[in-house]
Amino acid sequence: MKREYLVGLLILLLSAANTNAGCIGDATGTDYGCGDTVIESCTFDGDLNCSTKYGLIIGADGIVIDGNGYAITTDVRGDEEGIHNDGCSGVTIKNLRISGFCFGIYWRDADNGNIMDNSIDYHQGSGIWLFTSSRNNVTGNIIDYGDGGQGILLSSAANRNTMRDNEITTVTGRGVNIDGSNENELHDNRVCGNARGDVVVESGSGNLGSNNTCKIAKGYSDADGSPCTYPCPSYEIRSAGGSKDWEKRGKPTCGCVSVRDSSTIFVCGDTVTESCVFNCNLSCQSGHGLVIGADNIVIDGNGHTLDGITPGGCSGLGIQRSGIFNQGYDGVTIKDLEITNFCNGIYLRGDEITGDTINNNTIDNCEIHHNGNDLDDTATHGIKMHYAYKSTISNNLVHHNKGKGTSCENGGNGIFLNAGDYNVIANNTVYGNTKSGIFTRMKPRYNSVTGNRVTGNGQGGIVLRCKLSSFFTIENNIVTDNKGPGIYVGGPGNTLRYNTATDNKNGSTYGDDASIANGIRISREADDTTLIENDVTGNDDTDVYVREDLTGITGYNNTYQTTSNYEDYSRDSRVVRGKKVVGRTESFKGFESGTELPAVKVTPLMATLIVVVLLVFVVFGYSRKK
Repeated sequence: MKREYLVGLLILLLSAANTNAGCIGDATGTDYGCGDTVIESCTFDGDLNCSTKYGLIIGADGIVIDGNGYAITTDVRGDEEGIHNDGCSGVTIKNLRISGFCFGIYWRDADNGNIMDNSIDYHQGSGIWLFTSSRNNVTGNIIDYGDGGQGILLSSAANRNTMRDNEITTVTGRGVNIDGSNENELHDNRVCGNARGDVVVESGSGNLGSNNTCKIAKGYSDADGSPCTYPCPSYEIRSAGGSKDWEKRGKPTCGCVSVRDSSTIFVCGDTVTESCVFNCNLSCQSGHGLVIGADNIVIDGNGHTLDGITPGGCSGLGIQRSGIFNQGYDGVTIKDLEITNFCNGIYLRGDEITGDTINNNTIDNCEIHHNGNDLDDTATHGIKMHYAYKSTISNNLVHHNKGKGTSCENGGNGIFLNAGDYNVIANNTVYGNTKSGIFTRMKPRYNSVTGNRVTGNGQGGIVLRCKLSSFFTIENNIVTDNKGPGIYVGGPGNTLRYNTATDNKNGSTYGDDASIANGIRISREADDTTLIENDVTGNDDTDVYVREDLTGITGYNNTYQTTSNYEDYSRDSRVVRGKKVVGRTESFKGFESGTELPAVKVTPLMATLIVVVLLVFVVFGYSRKK
């Protein structure tokens, strides 16, 4: 009986082992799983989710890995590779879905192979990377989304490879990138929506092709002499898996409808080239929501929502997935739109080096919330502006946007300005963001921050962090209950007037100079700062703090309780005490006994009563003397 039991148990265990998903060897029946080296052709019989550095390792020449429509995935974030091939030639990878790895397929010194009919999304690295690998066919693959990097990268003498019928949308990276490689061919590929270039040849000769579809080509042109034979269309629908939905489903009916031609409707991932009005709530599984592609257009949300569903991978300081992404276009208006669940809500990206700055954009009456994540260091913000000039951010509700990291460019700010002059940030409500409500860096000047309500943020309310954030006007803002300073000024020549900066709290998770709970903190190189009629009381640290060695700090008619290195002055340099609230808690020592008297709080009403009583005694004494 015992023997029969053991035999039955052995059969049960063998049966359970045979049910594990993997790539089943054609010759031996070996079940190759995560991290295994495959030495024979095999066919997947189920999905694999891996926590190993490599999904599968190629271990023999001439073998075929047939995904059979199944997937190999990972949730790990590092330098993982879905398929790793170092030195094996004549290999075929086909019909496999690869998701979540830093590199989908990596080949080194691997020649005369085939990578065909696979669906790949990746993070940071590349979808397919051929390194010193030549004479391979890369055909019919869909590379749908990457945090950066390249959809297909050929590098270091990856020569005479052929890429045909691939569909590539990295969103934040480059579609096809050829570097130090020669005589590669591109035919009938669709490479659209890649922010850093669709087809880019950095170096190499004899790289040519025909009948490709792309918008941005650098160092490359098709045989007809144009960058690509066909331009990217104004609409397409992409699924999370990157399927060819534009071929099957026809024109969309839900999206942002052109005001010129109602038959043109812009949907997820599209480049918008004319003004449009939303006719529905639009959900986008991957990539940017909409990409701006022309000057002087209006995106009218019409009260609808643009939803990224989940932010996805947002790490690093590159171009992250954004609800609205504008790289270099002027005169654009975005209004009446709710944007949520992207890495950035709205990203206005200019480039100072190339001179391609953003000018005269308007973001008005939008709600931008719950964008970004705090899993890794990020550069994610609610409204993110790089080299934006003469633009207006007004009447928006910006809240609960996330980020992580302690550098000036790290994420989590509600409204983030990296350089840019003469912008207006007015009448916004900004609260509950991981870092600051409004944050500036990289030498912005002559900007106006007025009429905003900034509360409950994690590293201050209004933070002019850069030591060259200069000549701002900050007025009529209500900045309360933030962790850290209400208003922080790091640069010279700024004017703060008519602001309420009260009840800001200790407890910021950040630890730098811009995290101390002053009402107003004048620091770094903020010489020549002027304070006029600000209400600065009830803050956990000193209400008005001025760095000791700064000069030209003046002001009058401010209300505060405690100060450090600051005193109000009138216009003729006489001390004004009329509006100052004297002493939060002050201790006095008896001159003779050395004993300490209890703390005394003196309010303006008490001071008035004391003066009246003294006058009564003086008058009474004078009358008696007469």
